[in-house]
Amino acid sequence: MARPENEIPTTAPMEVAELARELRALRRGAGLTYKDLAAKSHYSAAALSTAASGKTVPKWEVVESFVRGCGFVGDMTTWQRLHTNAMARAAAEEAASKAKVRAAQPETEACDSPEERAEAHQPRLLGFRKAVAAPEDEVVPAQPDGLLALVQRFMDAHLQLSAKLPDDPHRVSTLTVDHFHTALALCTTAEDVLSVMRELVADKGLTIGDLERRSGRIYEISGATFAHVLNGDELPTTEWLEIFLRVCGVEQERRLIWHYTVTRIKIAQMRHRKALPPLTVTPLEPTVSADLMRRLLLVTVGVMSAVGAAVTTAVQLLR
Repeated sequence: MARPENEIPTTAPMEVAELARELRALRRGAGLTYKDLAAKSHYSAAALSTAASGKTVPKWEVVESFVRGCGFVGDMTTWQRLHTNAMARAAAEEAASKAKVRAAQPETEACDSPEERAEAHQPRLLGFRKAVAAPEDEVVPAQPDGLLALVQRFMDAHLQLSAKLPDDPHRVSTLTVDHFHTALALCTTAEDVLSVMRELVADKGLTIGDLERRSGRIYEISGATFAHVLNGDELPTTEWLEIFLRVCGVEQERRLIWHYTVTRIKIAQMRHRKALPPLTVTPLEPTVSADLMRRLLLVTVGVMSAVGAAVTTAVQLLR
């Protein structure tokens, strides 16, 4: 019996983990072991296993041989894009690590003893952020002063004051009962959104294991990936967020405000970024990126219009 494949590291950047997940899914779908795949390609079973480990980004030649060995005969554009994004992200992570090492050098020069200097100048391994994977039955709890907790305290205080002054004509007694919508409207950073996401999981009484099992009905996502995103500091992709919300049982109408909030913060991040990241264009299809940007813009406008209509309707009902 074949030994089960190791989980993709929770410290792997999202683009690197995505490439590894797609390679694993393709191999499993083809019903091949790594030994079988090695016989159909020009690389060893160990090299192919490493390519799908999520610990590093393989060369494009390895990815192409992996995919073709699994019997894929279609266009490789999607695989090229996955590989390009993974390479770009890994390079960015390595550059950030080098910058941290350079920033720490003045501190190491102040070491007194030769032993301290030798230890300080030991070469550092450049890689992904170090993190501890959350157990399957746990989710990192939200902070007690998170947005949802603040909204809840405000609601409680408002209701208590309304009870004390029931006949005051200047009191506004109508409040929304959806605390999550109010909390999302207050979000201004990625950390705010991720905090509300963790609060949603806790509010639903779910664990990492529950999220993984439920995702199998939509699109299989490992518990390690759920933990990595929820405990990270980056906003999820639109597709990942949609799956997460469906796994948590959020209704379609209420998922719009989540997408609106994430889109709003991503646009704000782009506006305040000093230099926009370079667009990666596939050499075989120079117009793909522009077409994709147009589609994303149309989707964003559609989501914003739908949310605006929903908010207008809600305001009219409250009146």
